Amino acid sequence: MNKRILKKEIRRICGECAGECIIAAHFIDGVSTEEMHNVVRDIAALQTTSLSKVSIAFDKVPSDFDNAREYRKARRQYFQKAFAAFHAEFAEKLQSIVNAMNAAMPHKKEA
Repeated sequence: MNKRILKKEIRRICGECAGECIIAAHFIDGVSTEEMHNVVRDIAALQTTSLSKVSIAFDKVPSDFDNAREYRKARRQYFQKAFAAFHAEFAEKLQSIVNAMNAAMPHKKEA
């Protein structure tokens, strides 16, 4: 996945989560609106920090390697490792936001 598509996906995911929070805060009875507004702020912060972390650069140049093949291999491994770490961090933060969204929802009382 290239950076442009990844950035679009981050915006889409965060936008959909924020939209769900806003709809829930306004149309579902018993939802804690203050908590939902805090969740929307957390989503905005997640989007901002995630978009800034997508633009990473490989800190080596081809002349640092014996040949172009080694450079490409090292560069590919660097980006795979960096994006795997980014994905894990994004998923963890998104899960905590979803947990906060669920906590703000009203709980059904069983009869």
